[in-house]
Amino acid sequence: MAQRKPNILFLVLDTHRAERMSMYGYHKDITPTLGRLAEDSTVFDWGIAPAPWTIPSHASMFTGVYPTAHQTNQSYASLPEEMPTLAELLSKNGYDTVGFCNNPLIGLLENGLKQGFKHFYNYSGTFPDVPTIGPDAPLLKQIHHTLTEGLQKISLPIERRFGESPLLLKLAMMPLFVPFWSRLGKFKGDTPQSLTDVTDYLRYHQSTSPDTPLFTFINMMETHLPYYPPPKALDKWVPYLRKDREARDFLQQFNLQSYRWVAPMIEPFTEMQEQVLQDVYDAEVAYQDRQLRRVFRYLKRSGQLENTMVVIVSDHGESHGDHDFMGHAFVTYNEIVRVPLMIRYPQGFPAGKRVTQEVSTRRIFHTVLEAAGIEHEAFGHTNHDLSLARSVEGPEKEAKDEVVASEAVPPLNFLNVMEMNNPEAIERFRIKKMRRAIYENGRKLMTVDDRPDEFFDVQSDYFETSNLLDNPFGYENDILGLERKLEDFVLVQEAHRSGTIAGKEQDYSNNPELLERLRALGYID
Repeated sequence: MAQRKPNILFLVLDTHRAERMSMYGYHKDITPTLGRLAEDSTVFDWGIAPAPWTIPSHASMFTGVYPTAHQTNQSYASLPEEMPTLAELLSKNGYDTVGFCNNPLIGLLENGLKQGFKHFYNYSGTFPDVPTIGPDAPLLKQIHHTLTEGLQKISLPIERRFGESPLLLKLAMMPLFVPFWSRLGKFKGDTPQSLTDVTDYLRYHQSTSPDTPLFTFINMMETHLPYYPPPKALDKWVPYLRKDREARDFLQQFNLQSYRWVAPMIEPFTEMQEQVLQDVYDAEVAYQDRQLRRVFRYLKRSGQLENTMVVIVSDHGESHGDHDFMGHAFVTYNEIVRVPLMIRYPQGFPAGKRVTQEVSTRRIFHTVLEAAGIEHEAFGHTNHDLSLARSVEGPEKEAKDEVVASEAVPPLNFLNVMEMNNPEAIERFRIKKMRRAIYENGRKLMTVDDRPDEFFDVQSDYFETSNLLDNPFGYENDILGLERKLEDFVLVQEAHRSGTIAGKEQDYSNNPELLERLRALGYID
C-alpha cells in the first residue's frame, strides 16, 4: 500500500527576528518548544525573506516568485488571477486546505492570499471568525458563527477601508483610537484561541478524513507591536517593569503611538527605552512559544507528526531602532529580512542538519509542492529545481541561476501618513525610494533606486555596522559581481512581471536589448 501524501503544517511566526531563537544562538531560552522541534529538523541559517513586510512576503511564499513579478506590494493590491497559489494547487490535487490567521493584512484584506483555502479562519478584526467543526459542534458556537457572518458583512468593508485609505489610517493611528483597534478590534488576533482551534481541527480531520492529506496554514502575530504580553510572561522576562514606573510609562505610551511603530527614528531611544522594547519583545516571543506547545504535543501524541511536513518561518523580522528605523517595511537590513526557517520532514530534511548558504523563503512554495508530489513549472523552473531539498543536498545541486534577494517597495499607505505627520523624514531617510538586497557567500549588497548604497561582509559583521563601499579593499570583485547579478535579477524579474501567467511564452521582439540580455542569461533560446 502506497503511503499517502504528507500533511503540511505551514507556520508563519509574523515579525519574528531570527537571532531571538535558541537555534540561532540567542542567550535567553525563550523558544524551548521550537528549540526541541529544531533538534528534529533541518535548520537554515540564512533564510532571507523576499520582502520586509507581510503582504509581499506572504505573496512570494504563496506563489514562489519575487515581489517584482507578483506585484502584490501594496495593501490595496491583489495577486494576478492567473498566478496559482500554493493552497490552490494543493486543493486541486486532493488536499484539504485550511488557514488560521491572526494577521488582518491577510485575513481582512482582499488581496488574493486566501485563494485556494477550503476554510479560512480570521482571528483579527471586530468580529473574528469562530470555527464550527462538524455537525456536532456546540449549538452556542453555531449561533455565534451565524451572528458573526452577519455582522462581518457590515464591519469588513469598513475595516478594509482603513487598510486602503491614508486619511482613515492616519485617523486610526491617533493615540485616542489605538486601543479600539489594537485591543478591542483584535489587531493581533487571538493566539490561544487560534491554536486551540488548530488542534481541534487537526483532531476532527484525523477522525473524519484520515485518508485525505491536509494543508494547514497558521499565522501568529504575538511578536508584532503593540506589546501586551500576559503578566506571567512579563514577570519572568521583564521583572523590573512592575517597580520601574518610568519604564512602564514608556511602554504604555509607546503602545499607543502607532505612528512610531513604522516611522524612522527622528530621535534615538534612550538606553532604558531600547532595553524595555527588547525585553518585552522577548516576553512576547516566549509567550507565543509556550502557546505553540499544544499543537506539537497533539501532533506527536496522535502519531500525525511522522507523516507531516512542518515548515516554520517568519515573513520578516523587526527593527527596534536598528539603523535608525523602527518596525519593518522600508529597508532590507538583516534584523528585518534574515528570518528563522526550519523544516521537519525526515524524507529529505535530516534532523540536526544545518544549511549554511543563503536561501530565499519564496522557495517554500516549491518545497511543499515537491513533497506533495505535485508537478508545477513556472518561468523555466520546476519544483524540483527550486525545492529547498536541493539546498540540503549541497550548493552544487542548486539551480545555477538562483538569486537570493529581498525587495522593499515602499508601502504607500504608510508613506502617505508620513507625508501628513512628518514630511521632512521622507527625504532624510529616502523613504520613497525602492531598495533591494542581494546575498551570496556571506556577502551582501544593498541598493537604493538600483544604485549601490551599502555592502557588508555579514559573516563577520552581522549587525551591518561597517559599510565596506566606503573602503572596499579586498572586496572589489565581490562588489562588482553582486552588482552585476542584481542588475540581471531585476531584468529577469521585470520580464516575469510582463507576463505573470506561469509558463506563458512572452514576445520580446519589440525590445531587442532585453531580448539579447535574456538570451545571454539563458532564459530564452
